[in-house]
Amino acid sequence: MIRELISVFLITDLIINRVFSGDVCANKQCQCSDGDTLVHCDSKGWKNLDGIDFPSKVITLTLIRNQLKFDTVTDRAKIENLSLLIDLSINQNILGTIPPFNQAKIRFLSLQDNSLVSAEFPSSYSSSLLKTISLSNNKIRSINVEDFLSLRDSQLTKLSIDSSSISKIDQNSFVQLKKLQALSLKNNQLKSCEFLSNLPSLSSIKLDGNQFTSLPQQLATQEKIKIFSFKHNLISIIDELSPLSRWSKINTTNVQVFLANNTFDCCLSLWFIRFLKTSPQFVPDASLLTCATPLSFKGKLLIKLNPDDMNCGSDIPSKSWWTIGRIIGIAIGPACLLILGVAMITMVYIYNRRYPSRSGYIPISEHDDLYSNTNSLFSERLTIPIGEDDDQLLTHNGFGSGRSLAQSDVLTQATTEGIYATDGSVAGDSHIQEAVSIPRSD
Repeated sequence: MIRELISVFLITDLIINRVFSGDVCANKQCQCSDGDTLVHCDSKGWKNLDGIDFPSKVITLTLIRNQLKFDTVTDRAKIENLSLLIDLSINQNILGTIPPFNQAKIRFLSLQDNSLVSAEFPSSYSSSLLKTISLSNNKIRSINVEDFLSLRDSQLTKLSIDSSSISKIDQNSFVQLKKLQALSLKNNQLKSCEFLSNLPSLSSIKLDGNQFTSLPQQLATQEKIKIFSFKHNLISIIDELSPLSRWSKINTTNVQVFLANNTFDCCLSLWFIRFLKTSPQFVPDASLLTCATPLSFKGKLLIKLNPDDMNCGSDIPSKSWWTIGRIIGIAIGPACLLILGVAMITMVYIYNRRYPSRSGYIPISEHDDLYSNTNSLFSERLTIPIGEDDDQLLTHNGFGSGRSLAQSDVLTQATTEGIYATDGSVAGDSHIQEAVSIPRSD
């Protein structure tokens, strides 16, 4: 009887402990499997871990789509006390910084889709055993030298920081990651990759979806990197100066470059088209490469083109001087036109000053030249008196005999044939004289 009571008591205590202990697997708050070693506590709306306990033997824990910050010691302790935890995923929460866990046994850490603005790891990770880290889909924007100093002695071999708006990476940012083998920086805003020179163990680099316009020269000096991925970039020209040319010359056989979905100018990449035919092993996705320009080749597969039959014009301009020429033309073209226009207007003005218009002038037979220069006659009104004895004639504004010449004063000049009255008019800066013959009075 006593034994039966003891058994009932033990069973009841076990049930009560399982129900009220806070163990997320015991009370079925989370999805647990593999003997409670795999625990998924996703989309719970948790803002903190108060009253939450995880089974001590959990190895993989996911806390995806919650509202956790891990900004308190209590919350971080709930993770640090899991001595067997190896794989931790806190994706799609509201982390502002990387949580300073002191758990040295975590190997795989995923902090994707949070609000991280920095990739800097706290000093608590100095003795960590991390092998894989994912910081993708955050707001990091730049990677600095100090970001991975705490991981200098880590076993990190794989790092992903995709889709984080990264436009700048310090050349020495990854220098502490001596054992890093795979680096993914897809869908950022990178245009260069000088940082590759400080990754001695790197064998794979993914730079898809960035802003590269050509294959970086750094690729040619990285002997240990075997896989380069530059898909979905802005690469338009690949010529004999590219790393591909060097690889083919030194008989490299185990290097691969993925280049699908770039914007190739096929008329400026004739060397590359020939290269694909002779060394296709370097570009595994060669069958997917198409022309973006010129328009006559748009959409055509590079491997199906024959460079010798392509009508690209007799003189294909060099990209560098062609671009510089257009810039110079745009810059000084309008200025040259303006200077030319001013020069032409000035020449016309000088010509008109020197050779004034003689519109309305009627030559007076052979005497025309005699009256071409009479500027002095217009300085004042002149009256020439005449008498009966010396054949002089007095002219004035009115003659009683009806001999009035004009309402204006006129100038006269006597000749053997008669008296000429001259009327001065101004055209430009010169004086023009018109002569009217007045018969002599005997």
